[in-house]
Amino acid sequence: MKLLFSLFLMLTFIYADEIQRLDLIVKDIEQLRVNYDISQDELKKCQAKLLKSNDKNKIIKKYEENINNLENQIYFLNKIIKNKNIEIEILKNGKNKNQIICKDGLENQIDEFPKLKMRNPTKKDVAKDTTPTTYRVSQDSIIYSAIDGVEIARWEKSTSFTSKLKIDGW
Repeated sequence: MKLLFSLFLMLTFIYADEIQRLDLIVKDIEQLRVNYDISQDELKKCQAKLLKSNDKNKIIKKYEENINNLENQIYFLNKIIKNKNIEIEILKNGKNKNQIICKDGLENQIDEFPKLKMRNPTKKDVAKDTTPTTYRVSQDSIIYSAIDGVEIARWEKSTSFTSKLKIDGW
């Protein structure tokens, strides 16, 4: 029994450092878990702030676009007011009541529609036969059965097709 007790006592002294080391490792792991939880909470707060700032930027851009549109409307309305004042002065003075002067009217406004190429009505377009060539559609297009015909398909942008007819660059 003395031998067993002395063996136990010696092993305790020998491995006491190991037990203390394991206790320190367990405490370090517990501290790391606490720090991890704290950092996760702070990360969520930062993400929430970032989302709020992104929403604010989107709202600011929207309001800036609205302001630009309203400034354009004010500009054109001021021109119309100026023209109407000129008309009022002409009517008050009695100068040529049938004559209306328009300066900087609708012709100077921004045209939101693209300029269209007018066809020459006297010139007949003649289709030329050429070697078959592959083309790509530059934008989404509606395909018709004939001129003023019914719609038969819709082609997406970059759809390839082959044609051997060429009409005036088309």
